[in-house]
This record gives sequence, C-alpha cells and structure tokens, in this order.
Amino acid sequence: MLASLEWLKQYVDINIPTDELVDKITRVGLEVETVTNLGEGLEGVLTGKVTHIERHPNSDHLWICQMDYGQGIVQILTGAQNVHQDDMVPVAVVGSRLPNGMKLKKARMRGLDSFGMLCRAEELGIDSKLLLPEQRNGIFILPPDTPIGVDIKEVLGLNDTVIDIDLTANRADCFSIIGLARDCRSNRLPAENAGYGGQGSCRRQCCCYGRY
Repeated sequence: MLASLEWLKQYVDINIPTDELVDKITRVGLEVETVTNLGEGLEGVLTGKVTHIERHPNSDHLWICQMDYGQGIVQILTGAQNVHQDDMVPVAVVGSRLPNGMKLKKARMRGLDSFGMLCRAEELGIDSKLLLPEQRNGIFILPPDTPIGVDIKEVLGLNDTVIDIDLTANRADCFSIIGLARDCRSNRLPAENAGYGGQGSCRRQCCCYGRY
C-alpha cells in the first residue's frame, strides 16, 4: 500500500520525523518497504504562463517564449512543439534545480539567450505511469486556471512523502488511510479532531486503540 504522509496527517497529528514514524508503524506489525520523498531535489520551479510565443528566426524547430512566472517576464527558448499562447507550464528559471541534479543556467541558442527551461513531467520527477498518454510527451501542460508564480511542488502535490507498506492478507484493516491512522493512533500519535465523519469522529474511532 502506498500511503501519502500529507493525507495521513489529515487524520493523525504527526509532529515527529518521518523515520521515527516509520519505526512506530513497524512496531505495530506493519512492514515498511520504502519511503519516497516526492519532489526531492526540486527547487525554484514555478508555474508560469506563456504570454507570447514566436518562431526562432534562426531555427526551424525552436520557439521563443515570453513567460510570466509571477516575478516578472523572462525569455525562454524551447524545442517542444506542444506549447501554445496562454498555456500554463512548469518554469525552471536560472538558479532552479531539478531532481536529476541539474542547476539551471543561462543558455545561448542560435544567437538568442534563454533564461531557463519549460519542464516535462519526467524532469519534475513524476513517474510516467501516473500520467495520461498525452502528458508523457512534450512540456507538461497545467490546467488553465492554475495560478501564476506558485511552487510546482505545491500545485502537483510533490511536497509529500509516500510510505510503501507491505500488507499481508490478515491486515486488511490497514488497506486504507483511515485504517493506517488507527494503527498510528495505537502508538500514541494524537488523533486530529477534524477527522473523518465530522468533528471529533477520529478521536472516537481511534480511542479504543490507545489511551489519551
């Protein structure tokens, strides 16, 4: 089972480091296989809007994009063919970092400067298996109502940690986030009042697994 830490926090008050949480989960009989920090190494990538796009005068495949990324307008050159006027896309400006370790620098392409790059989903560290076929090629196009200048990790839910738990058939009670929250509560992690089923529900549901 893949458990989102941010989702789990909606039901249990978790204020301890992730490794300590994993240790507590293990102590109640659940085997944690892996812990993945989504968006690890991704820094400074923001949402941006293509305010103007035109062909590069010295290239038959490059485009010149004027990008509003919330902190001004920046010129970025791209060879992607799926970018259009007013598209919302992930923008990595100079100084940004990608999960593969790349730090963005100013580049010169066919005589013009490019002050960053437009990102594909793969460059953001997103597993292609989680994407629609049309999202796997070219620049990752965001919904048109995406706000400008927001950290891409916040928009795509990449500021999260995923815990992979190997569940056996006799632990069907943990086949859901609510079930996992109950197990966490049994290890003295306080339940949130605003849990499932209304105010105080998580507290009532979990109290049989541990005293307050």
